[in-house]
Amino acid sequence: MEGDQQRPYSVLTRNEVKEKMNKQIDDISGVFYVSKNDATVLFMYLRWDTLRVSERLGEDKDKLLSESGLSSLVTDLSDSSWVICNNKTSDDHVNDGLISTPCCSHKFCTTCWREYLDSLEKNQTVISCPDQSCRASVGPDTIEKLTGKDKDFYESYIFRSYIEENKGLMIKQCPAPDCNYVIEFHQANDVEEYGLNVVCLCGHTFCWRCGFESHRPVTCNNVSDWLSTEVEVSVVDRWEERKAAMEGAQDDLQDFEDYIIKNPDSLKEQDVRIVREGLMLLIQCRQVLKWSCVYEYFHTEHETSKKEYLQFLQDIATTTLQSYLKTLLEETETAFYAADALVLCKFRHNLTTVTSNVGNFFYHFIKTLQDGLVDVKVKSYDNVAGPYWLCDRCTYGNSWLDMKCKMCCEATTSKLDDLSRKWVSKQSYKH
Repeated sequence: MEGDQQRPYSVLTRNEVKEKMNKQIDDISGVFYVSKNDATVLFMYLRWDTLRVSERLGEDKDKLLSESGLSSLVTDLSDSSWVICNNKTSDDHVNDGLISTPCCSHKFCTTCWREYLDSLEKNQTVISCPDQSCRASVGPDTIEKLTGKDKDFYESYIFRSYIEENKGLMIKQCPAPDCNYVIEFHQANDVEEYGLNVVCLCGHTFCWRCGFESHRPVTCNNVSDWLSTEVEVSVVDRWEERKAAMEGAQDDLQDFEDYIIKNPDSLKEQDVRIVREGLMLLIQCRQVLKWSCVYEYFHTEHETSKKEYLQFLQDIATTTLQSYLKTLLEETETAFYAADALVLCKFRHNLTTVTSNVGNFFYHFIKTLQDGLVDVKVKSYDNVAGPYWLCDRCTYGNSWLDMKCKMCCEATTSKLDDLSRKWVSKQSYKH
């Protein structure tokens, strides 16, 4: 959609996120001459805030290392009292597989370590020695001595810490089930404008603030109220109908992806991207229409004129999507059987243009609703219904096809005027 084209965020793979994380660790390690083990622990301790870690290391390095459990507490390693393993009969213990952190000498077998790591809460900023009275931190150096399963666990723990506890980056895991992509906003100020509709490469769109699916044009509070409020059956029926349409669009995208996997040579990558973007736009637009039912329920319940105008816009938007889907399917079929480059060039131009036009239409549709349908300059009259809006100057009843009052010519032109006129004339809209 217009306004979404230059998105102020990046969609990253897990490996790309790990590269960013490791670079952050390497930079601090190199500048302040601390080991990568210690740098990792410090970042977890200070929630991955590079500026704060740098300041604290510069101010008093020894104090910070002590606070975070990285100061050595080792005494006499030969003292058997340090062996506090709870599984003294296990194979690990018998075979002398006892492991301690570099900063203390509390020795535990791998079984004890595994049980301890499994018991950790996911939001701990620092992992300490299993001995409850010891503050020594557990870092990568200690984990390297454990089993492969424990290493994988610790790696996932650090990764989750980087995503969920990070105070230096605007970064989140995509909430879609089984999705491994991570979203990073480039600037915090952009979240306010673009956070309601974050689009992941997996096809899922979600709200950055509440983590729920993208719900434009309504607010997060509207979503919460909608999910906890009983509404009349007619409203729910419209919601379910549009929800089914959105799910149908999602199925279309999945069918296309499956086909491309099975027939990788059927389209060039450039053309796959164009079709994929079109199908993803359909999902987003269907989603907007679904949530516009909620907008109608909460924002036009006692304003008949606005309700009628909104329903008029919803009908135009629905007709627009039906026409767009037909064009998308026809153009895609043409691309599949294109015999020469000229046909493909025409396909790319046609589909890119119509996709942009539909995106622009829905951008203004959303903005009109988010602005409160302010262009409908009419009062609410309880006894008035039907396809009319009432002028607030002369109260004359005008058709929704009229963009200004026929009686007194007061302009009530919507930001959707040009698009509405064009689509009304093309689609032969029937009220």
